Amino acid sequence: MKSKNDTARRSATALALVLTLGLAPNLGWAQAQKTPLTVSYTATPEFGSAFIAKERGLFEKHGLDVTLQLIPVSPNVPGAVMSGSVQVGGATPPVLLQAVDSGLDLVAIAGGGVYENSSRALGLVARTGVSINTPQDLIGKKVGVPGFGAAMHLLVKRWLMDKGVDPKKVTFIEVAIPQMPDVLKGGSVDVVATAEPFVTRMVQAQIGSAVPAYASELPDGFSSVLYISTRQWATTHGPAVQAFRAAIGEAIVWAKANKTQAYADIGKYFKVPPPVLQATPWPNWVAELNDQHLRTWVDMMNNQSLLKKQTLLGSIILK
Repeated sequence: MKSKNDTARRSATALALVLTLGLAPNLGWAQAQKTPLTVSYTATPEFGSAFIAKERGLFEKHGLDVTLQLIPVSPNVPGAVMSGSVQVGGATPPVLLQAVDSGLDLVAIAGGGVYENSSRALGLVARTGVSINTPQDLIGKKVGVPGFGAAMHLLVKRWLMDKGVDPKKVTFIEVAIPQMPDVLKGGSVDVVATAEPFVTRMVQAQIGSAVPAYASELPDGFSSVLYISTRQWATTHGPAVQAFRAAIGEAIVWAKANKTQAYADIGKYFKVPPPVLQATPWPNWVAELNDQHLRTWVDMMNNQSLLKKQTLLGSIILK
């Protein structure tokens, strides 16, 4: 004869079995879910490793469902990150440093690229008929830069200051990179600070000539672009941060072994004619980020009185 306890035990065992069987499919579904992640970028090959990671399924491989979102102007990235419209923002180091200096609790979670002086990827182009050979030649000239306080603007000012020229003796004018050829040709500015492939395009079109001294005297080894997030998001989504870094790192390795396909992936986001794309210097993508990569920017911005507080790089770069 069965006791009430035996019946209760068997009922409990049966219920547990039913629940286990019933939940199994749901557990499998949950494990298959990808972490949604919106990542912003600007239309530059420097963010190519993210483009490749997206196109080659490397984000998915690491459990991320990534949506890439274009934010044309880098200074708008911190606001988008703080609002939560993007979780990870692709920005330039000066944008991050100025945002942190103003009190925003942002961190760099991964590197994007490191500038190599030998690549000559950045340059000054002087309008045809305007001779620029030294920083002193820029005195009294109008120089087009992609944005005030932007990376290219700061680099030109550093070049001037290193050679004893007061940047206040130069007139800087904001000009979007795609409009630089027309603005330079029209004579609204004398010189533009830009990057490849636009330097070569303007030279070939006989709109202007490159300034060799500038390209050769830029510093080496500074971070060109990086990925940022709020500290709160990064610290509460550690696995997603690690997965993002891993995907970017794998994209860089894959791209080096498959350059033709990598250029095609970049071209989906960096929309220029194929010949121009192929003439673009191969970016020096680096997923890691260390203090030295940002030290050049901190020193430069301090020298230009752009930072009010002491910058603690150890707290800005998320290890």
